[in-house]
Amino acid sequence: MKKVLLAVTLMIGLAANAQISPKFNGDPEDFQDMKKRTLIVEVLEEDPKIIKKLDKPKKAEELKEYQTFIKEFNEDFRVFAPKYWKLNSNIEYKTTTEIDALQKSKNKSYAVLRFILLNDNGTHGLKTGLNVPALAYTRIESNRKAADSKIYLPYRALSKGKSLLEADYKYALETLQANINWIIKNDKTIHFDKYAEKMAEENCTKLKGKTILVPEYVLKDGRSKEQAIKNYGGNLKFVTDEEINNAFVNKTKNTAVLFVAPYGIVKGSMVIQISTLVYFKVVADCETGDVNYLYMPGGFSYGANVSDKMTETEFKTMGNCKIL
Repeated sequence: MKKVLLAVTLMIGLAANAQISPKFNGDPEDFQDMKKRTLIVEVLEEDPKIIKKLDKPKKAEELKEYQTFIKEFNEDFRVFAPKYWKLNSNIEYKTTTEIDALQKSKNKSYAVLRFILLNDNGTHGLKTGLNVPALAYTRIESNRKAADSKIYLPYRALSKGKSLLEADYKYALETLQANINWIIKNDKTIHFDKYAEKMAEENCTKLKGKTILVPEYVLKDGRSKEQAIKNYGGNLKFVTDEEINNAFVNKTKNTAVLFVAPYGIVKGSMVIQISTLVYFKVVADCETGDVNYLYMPGGFSYGANVSDKMTETEFKTMGNCKIL
């Protein structure tokens, strides 16, 4: 599914940044109402159109990845959604087909928690085939393409193991709920990008004295771990996904972990170019789940590193609590 979800396409067009809209379409009153509803956790189904497209000898591996992802996601989400989602007390499980039928019948009694793929809005009439994986929490009557709330999913495209770990689900589910609770408390809707930035600005100083765990493959090839640690100026460790997962799931004290997630797309220039996803980095406290640091350059700032890798420079930026 790593290839299927994050596939790269060729574009011919004007230089541009493709926009993934971060907008939340729900108001504080909507979220208050959604908390009282029964929650449907959506069970993914294989899309016949995608199966037909991939059902070719040359696409056999992609077809296998696609089917494996759906199977693993459904199995994991059935466990982790009720474990970490606390806004709704009653939970049911329904397939996409069943949810669509309820929506067509004008049902307005459910909230839905689902996996979605965010597509770019297009620039100069041009669109890529790239997607940004996310979780959405929304009213059943809302348009599937205009979710009331959403959060980008950490996606371990570089990992040799599963692309989504329990820690990734935990981080996404708990952070989205914290975002929604902030909206209700402050009677003001702010989307994840602004919420995470605000939390990072408030909490970054709390990183002092904590051990920061970073996936070992996140450091750019050829870069120095020793220099990265020196630049950070604190206790920084490059570890395996298993260590990341265990620390975050078990709420290890005085420890925070770094997650990497795609949040946008950069398109090609006036010649044939490869379009690619851009990534942000977020550090979350293992014990509280709070966002402590955010590196999400706005507008794809010139010179900013928006790849899924980090250099020694970004660790210095983090050590200085410079929020981008």
